[in-house]
Amino acid sequence: MKKLFKLFAAAAAVAMLCVSFAGCNFRGQPGSNPNEELTYEIDFNIPASTTAEISVLIPNNDYEKGIMDAMTEGFRLQYPNITFDIKTFSLTSGSYNNTVTMQYNAGVLPDIVWCNSENFYFLMSGGYALNLDRFVEQAEAAGEFDYEQDFTDKFHGMGVFGESRYAIPRSADTVVCFYNKEILADAGVDTSIIKNGWTWNDFLTVCQQVRDYYDGQGDTSYFPVDSNLGWEPVAYSVIRSFGGQVLNEQGEFALTQDTAGEVVDFVQNLVDRKFIPESGEQDSSFESGTGAMLFQSTSLDNYANRAIFQDDSGNPIFDIVSFPLINGQSSSIGMGYAGYALNSHLDDEGADPMELNLAAAFLSYMMSQDGQQRAAEGGLTLPSIRTDLSYSNPDANWHKEYSSKFNLEAYTWGSDYKTAGLDFLGYTDPVFSSSLISAMDSFVGTYAVRDPENAFTRFREEVQYAFDSVVTA
Repeated sequence: MKKLFKLFAAAAAVAMLCVSFAGCNFRGQPGSNPNEELTYEIDFNIPASTTAEISVLIPNNDYEKGIMDAMTEGFRLQYPNITFDIKTFSLTSGSYNNTVTMQYNAGVLPDIVWCNSENFYFLMSGGYALNLDRFVEQAEAAGEFDYEQDFTDKFHGMGVFGESRYAIPRSADTVVCFYNKEILADAGVDTSIIKNGWTWNDFLTVCQQVRDYYDGQGDTSYFPVDSNLGWEPVAYSVIRSFGGQVLNEQGEFALTQDTAGEVVDFVQNLVDRKFIPESGEQDSSFESGTGAMLFQSTSLDNYANRAIFQDDSGNPIFDIVSFPLINGQSSSIGMGYAGYALNSHLDDEGADPMELNLAAAFLSYMMSQDGQQRAAEGGLTLPSIRTDLSYSNPDANWHKEYSSKFNLEAYTWGSDYKTAGLDFLGYTDPVFSSSLISAMDSFVGTYAVRDPENAFTRFREEVQYAFDSVVTA
């Protein structure tokens, strides 16, 4: 199936649209065709003496480099003559899409491509990611893993579109609430209410105490929480907590005005009480040590070793707790993930089959117990995708170092409330995915904050514009 944009008059316009729209790819976009025929073959029986290079694309930061270095080191114990060419990109708005598009079209995109729950849909719908269904089948047949038994239920719901897998999540990244214990103590907060399963009213109580503390200090441009309302794991959990949905099973816009009104009122309560900023007047942030709370799914390692988050004795001054339940039993807790995909060029006619074999072998290693343990040693202190490395396993590296210092059960608490992925995207063509996510994030994180009267209308119009901008044939 080929995606064609309605309006283009010249080749230059087409080139510009390729950068602007996630679905523009002239390879035939195998990633978006649920009926595509998969014929590639993978040989996992690679001699230990093999000499070759595997290329990988990851974000340019110490956290990602540490994780990748740990896994490549473990892999090279099995294949000492394998080298790795680690390419990096800046994880800023638009950079990922542009980097992948240009490198793919130039034929230089690495064999293995990092992705997360946000840009997964771009990677898949653009045809950049290889459909991994045959990888799973052939890896199982080769004894690499037992797909159903070795991996958690949450793993099975991430990195997939429809019935097909396009990425391998490396961890289950549940949204939790990070909190600065020193700021809460200075604000006189009774931290006994901050426990897994706490309610939104509990959370608002803490926010009010922090707001009063900031005001008393004259810090009127400080805000109690970095809410990340414009990030899809949070935005979607807000909508789902009020029973809303973005699309119905027919692929039509499904959010009602009444439910949208509840979402807007929910957000406006945070704005009116100055728990979150209305515009750009915020001078505080959890990252800088001046913000009290943060909704995020990142690893503890991102903060635990920073001096700003340690007291004079080197002990952490922050902890985590489960995401507060917004609406009782109807509440939803979002999940994000980071993981890896295979470059679909590996399946091109004339491609060297050894490149696919090696990339698949390393991908399988990253899913293995040793690969997961190595990743945790490199800084990936998030719940493992493997059932044999759950929180109940005291030897699981992802929690072994921090269990005595942090409430790591926050990551695993409340499985019944968790929403893995954006299920509504399965009701429409994947070429629309990136635009629909952007529209939803803008509705909760921007329109409901700054333009509440028109938030629902703007969201509905933006969704319709996404559908009108691209046609499929």
